[in-house]
Amino acid sequence: MNEPKRISAREKAKQTAVFDAAADVFAQYGFRRTTMNDIAQAAGISRPALYLMFDNKENLFHELAAYRINLALKEARAVLAGSDPVTERFINALMVFEKVYTEPVANSPHGEELIDVNMSLAADVMSKGYSSLVTALAKVLKEAEETGEVSFENTPMTHKVFVELLLSSMKGIKKMAASKEEYRKQTQMVAQIFLAKVAN
Repeated sequence: MNEPKRISAREKAKQTAVFDAAADVFAQYGFRRTTMNDIAQAAGISRPALYLMFDNKENLFHELAAYRINLALKEARAVLAGSDPVTERFINALMVFEKVYTEPVANSPHGEELIDVNMSLAADVMSKGYSSLVTALAKVLKEAEETGEVSFENTPMTHKVFVELLLSSMKGIKKMAASKEEYRKQTQMVAQIFLAKVAN
């Protein structure tokens, strides 16, 4: 079995710079209009150098999605590990995750196209990422119940089902919200309503 390729810190920094440049280019032009040459120019590298890093545009997009969702998870987990009340940590972690992973795409004039491409090219990444987010949020609720901050005694839901239902509600808001400000406001309100049901 082949082991995952290890890259140096310098190579990782170069890859991150390409991801950041690619995210900007995709947001500006959309997936279909963007070329590997556009991304190479934005990243300040040659097209052959870019092809040494990624097989094609589809492969780059998939790896970009994985990078963004892992970054979003890292920042959300950092918030959850804080010392604020669990309701604050929970809501702030959701906001951080959405800000890092979802908003850059949603704010693009090509957002709808990019979301569709994301669903087709990076469905595995999204599924794994959201599963990890659910696990992290459910874990913090379980820990909060052990310390008496919340109680699931009067609800038929498990911690995991609670989080999954909340995230499903957020997806509905995401489709209907007219702006990111409205989306943030409504998401916070829904999360507060959910958490009020289990707060002690």
